[in-house]
Amino acid sequence: MSRNSRGFTLIEVLLAVSILAFIVSVVYMSFSTTGRSVEQAEAIRDSTDLARTLLIKMSDEIANAYVVPYNTTNVIPTIFFGKKDDVGTGNEALRHDSLSLTTLTNWRRFNSKETDLWEVGYFFKEKADGTGYVLMRREKRELSKDVPALEGGIEYEITDKVVSLQFRYSSDGTTWYDEWDSKTKSNPYPRIVELGLKLESEETYTMRVGVRQF
Repeated sequence: MSRNSRGFTLIEVLLAVSILAFIVSVVYMSFSTTGRSVEQAEAIRDSTDLARTLLIKMSDEIANAYVVPYNTTNVIPTIFFGKKDDVGTGNEALRHDSLSLTTLTNWRRFNSKETDLWEVGYFFKEKADGTGYVLMRREKRELSKDVPALEGGIEYEITDKVVSLQFRYSSDGTTWYDEWDSKTKSNPYPRIVELGLKLESEETYTMRVGVRQF
């Protein structure tokens, strides 16, 4: 070994370790920031997809609502019934509106007595542990004079990501109502329905739907 060769000094080793630690920290922070950005983007995308799916489904059913005037006899029961409901008070109040309607959007199951007309409904139900609410859906596929409107069918959970759902109804586009009952209206249909949706991510979505007059 040459007499002039020597190893690293302690200061040089500590300096090299410090530089390496700094580089690793910068790289880690970069990856961490990128990861959080990706997670946030995915959360926003998921929220947008959920809201879009719900609004498209509801708007299609509302647009194709079908109601026979209430005083008509010897027909299967039909309905367009929207009810306002508030949860909480003051600035914390949220709308938990419900809507039930008969609509010509049923995908008939094979070898069943179903028609294109069925009854669907949306409403909120409190969780069993009391920690919040779940948006529910009700479906009654086979309509009969033996089962009144707003009764029967099956219920299932849609999502607990919706914190507020609001419906408003208008027959002329000028005057708006928070509730609608086809039994008490001369025209059982509203002409326009406005949907307002708020997710737990605080994002809000609103759209208006024109109801076809069959």
